[in-house]
Amino acid sequence: MNSSNESKRFSHTSDKVDEILNAFKSEPAGSLIVLAGKNRGDKKDLVSKLRKSDTELKEIDLRNVISTVEEETYENIEELFNSLSGGEIVYLNNGDVLSGEYTGNTYSFRRYATPQEKYLLTKIEESKSGFILDLLDEANVNNLLERKSKAVIEFKAPKSGLGKFFWKLKQIGVHGHTFENKRPLKK
Repeated sequence: MNSSNESKRFSHTSDKVDEILNAFKSEPAGSLIVLAGKNRGDKKDLVSKLRKSDTELKEIDLRNVISTVEEETYENIEELFNSLSGGEIVYLNNGDVLSGEYTGNTYSFRRYATPQEKYLLTKIEESKSGFILDLLDEANVNNLLERKSKAVIEFKAPKSGLGKFFWKLKQIGVHGHTFENKRPLKK
């Protein structure tokens, strides 16, 4: 656990991101990097850059692991970790399911780690593999998740009017829509 007061949050445009990823790739065992935000295009670019760098990347959809039944979730997490050979980097997609998407606690004012999330983080720390957790909602990065990760790389939406307009057009979808969480972001 890192006890320094140095921030672990970085914009995806920061010069430090390449440095963080290189350190992560060289020593992935028990490490976690969180990708937080709605900018899926830039997330895809970062993940494809990892794939091109001769890094073995295994993609897991957490919607197939996390269940409404807590015991079933623990069994699925055990099965996931038993299937890993060690040394690879595992990309955990749809990480927002850890944050109460199935439990109904999604809209509480303050966000705490769920038991399933705590269990997964413990298994990650004990693993010989490295993990990248993808979260669409930045408010789902709770204190525990931030403490346990090497870094939280933020993928914010564009700020300019025209850039934001085109970005929002790309976000329109009909199926698979989940409502945005309106928790205030931690400063």
